[in-house]
Amino acid sequence: MFFLVWGFLVWLGATAVFRFFGQFFFSLEQPLLLVAAYVGVIPLILSLTLPVYRYKKLERRERQKAAVLIALPGMLFDVVVLLFFANIFVNLDPEMDRIFASWLLWAYSAIVLTGFVPAKKIVT
Repeated sequence: MFFLVWGFLVWLGATAVFRFFGQFFFSLEQPLLLVAAYVGVIPLILSLTLPVYRYKKLERRERQKAAVLIALPGMLFDVVVLLFFANIFVNLDPEMDRIFASWLLWAYSAIVLTGFVPAKKIVT
Protein backbone atom coordinates (compact mmCIF):
# COMPACT_ATOMS: atom_id res chain seq x y z
CA MET A 1 0.00 0.00 0.00
CA PHE A 2 2.88 2.35 0.79
CA PHE A 3 4.18 2.27 -2.79
CA LEU A 4 0.74 2.90 -4.30
CA VAL A 5 0.35 5.96 -2.07
CA TRP A 6 3.88 7.13 -2.90
CA GLY A 7 3.13 6.70 -6.60
CA PHE A 8 -0.08 8.69 -6.25
CA LEU A 9 1.74 11.51 -4.46
CA VAL A 10 4.46 11.58 -7.13
CA TRP A 11 1.77 11.68 -9.84
CA LEU A 12 -0.14 14.44 -8.04
CA GLY A 13 2.99 16.56 -7.63
CA ALA A 14 4.06 16.09 -11.24
CA THR A 15 0.57 16.85 -12.53
CA ALA A 16 0.44 20.05 -10.48
CA VAL A 17 3.86 21.14 -11.75
CA PHE A 18 2.82 20.64 -15.37
CA ARG A 19 -0.59 22.21 -14.81
CA PHE A 20 1.00 25.43 -13.56
CA PHE A 21 4.44 25.43 -15.21
CA GLY A 22 4.14 23.01 -18.13
CA GLN A 23 4.33 25.76 -20.73
CA PHE A 24 8.01 26.17 -19.81
CA PHE A 25 8.76 22.49 -20.52
CA PHE A 26 6.40 21.53 -23.32
CA SER A 27 6.77 24.07 -26.08
CA LEU A 28 7.97 23.43 -29.61
CA GLU A 29 9.33 26.99 -29.66
CA GLN A 30 11.81 26.02 -26.93
CA PRO A 31 13.26 22.67 -28.01
CA LEU A 32 16.12 22.80 -25.50
CA LEU A 33 13.68 22.95 -22.60
CA LEU A 34 11.70 20.13 -24.15
CA VAL A 35 14.83 17.99 -24.37
CA ALA A 36 15.70 19.03 -20.80
CA ALA A 37 12.31 17.71 -19.65
CA TYR A 38 13.10 14.30 -21.15
CA VAL A 39 16.65 14.19 -19.80
CA GLY A 40 15.92 15.81 -16.44
CA VAL A 41 13.22 13.35 -15.47
CA ILE A 42 15.78 10.53 -15.18
CA PRO A 43 17.71 11.90 -12.16
CA LEU A 44 14.41 13.07 -10.68
CA ILE A 45 12.94 9.57 -10.89
CA LEU A 46 16.11 8.04 -9.50
CA SER A 47 15.89 10.42 -6.54
CA LEU A 48 12.21 9.57 -5.98
CA THR A 49 12.61 5.80 -6.10
CA LEU A 50 16.05 4.48 -5.17
CA PRO A 51 16.20 6.14 -1.72
CA VAL A 52 12.74 4.75 -0.96
CA TYR A 53 13.86 1.24 -1.92
CA ARG A 54 16.88 1.60 0.36
CA TYR A 55 14.78 3.03 3.20
CA LYS A 56 12.39 0.09 2.94
CA LYS A 57 15.35 -2.36 2.64
CA LEU A 58 13.86 -4.06 -0.39
CA GLU A 59 15.36 -7.15 -2.01
CA ARG A 60 15.58 -7.39 -5.79
CA ARG A 61 12.15 -8.96 -6.38
CA GLU A 62 10.53 -6.57 -3.95
CA ARG A 63 12.11 -3.61 -5.78
CA GLN A 64 10.59 -4.74 -9.06
CA LYS A 65 7.15 -5.02 -7.51
CA ALA A 66 7.55 -1.67 -5.74
CA ALA A 67 8.53 0.03 -9.02
CA VAL A 68 5.38 -1.24 -10.71
CA LEU A 69 3.25 -0.15 -7.76
CA ILE A 70 4.80 3.34 -7.84
CA ALA A 71 4.13 3.72 -11.57
CA LEU A 72 0.63 2.23 -11.59
CA PRO A 73 -1.45 5.02 -9.97
CA GLY A 74 -0.06 7.66 -12.30
CA MET A 75 -0.51 5.48 -15.35
CA LEU A 76 -4.15 4.87 -14.47
CA PHE A 77 -4.93 8.50 -13.62
CA ASP A 78 -3.12 9.76 -16.71
CA VAL A 79 -5.49 7.75 -18.90
CA VAL A 80 -8.21 10.19 -17.83
CA VAL A 81 -5.88 13.20 -17.79
CA LEU A 82 -4.88 12.61 -21.41
CA LEU A 83 -8.51 12.30 -22.48
CA PHE A 84 -9.17 15.77 -21.05
CA PHE A 85 -5.72 17.21 -21.79
CA ALA A 86 -6.96 20.55 -23.18
CA ASN A 87 -9.26 21.10 -20.19
CA ILE A 88 -6.72 20.18 -17.53
CA PHE A 89 -3.57 21.70 -19.02
CA VAL A 90 -5.03 24.99 -20.21
CA ASN A 91 -1.52 26.47 -20.15
CA LEU A 92 -0.36 24.05 -22.88
CA ASP A 93 -1.12 24.00 -26.58
CA PRO A 94 -3.60 21.15 -27.15
CA GLU A 95 -1.29 19.89 -29.92
CA MET A 96 1.30 19.10 -27.24
CA ASP A 97 -0.81 16.22 -25.94
CA ARG A 98 1.14 13.65 -27.94
CA ILE A 99 4.48 15.09 -26.78
CA PHE A 100 3.21 15.01 -23.20
CA ALA A 101 1.99 11.42 -23.63
CA SER A 102 5.40 10.47 -25.03
CA TRP A 103 7.09 12.06 -22.02
CA LEU A 104 4.75 10.17 -19.69
CA LEU A 105 5.64 6.84 -21.29
CA TRP A 106 9.32 7.74 -20.96
CA ALA A 107 8.90 8.66 -17.28
CA TYR A 108 6.81 5.60 -16.36
CA SER A 109 9.28 3.34 -18.17
CA ALA A 110 12.07 4.91 -16.14
CA ILE A 111 10.16 4.27 -12.91
CA VAL A 112 9.64 0.61 -13.79
CA LEU A 113 13.30 0.24 -14.79
CA THR A 114 14.42 1.48 -11.37
CA GLY A 115 13.12 -1.81 -10.02
CA PHE A 116 15.85 -3.56 -12.00
CA VAL A 117 18.74 -1.37 -10.84
CA PRO A 118 20.90 -3.59 -8.63
CA ALA A 119 20.96 -2.60 -4.98
CA LYS A 120 24.32 -1.52 -3.61
CA LYS A 121 25.69 -4.00 -1.12
CA ILE A 122 26.83 -2.45 2.11
CA VAL A 123 30.24 -3.75 3.14
CA THR A 124 30.90 -3.70 6.87
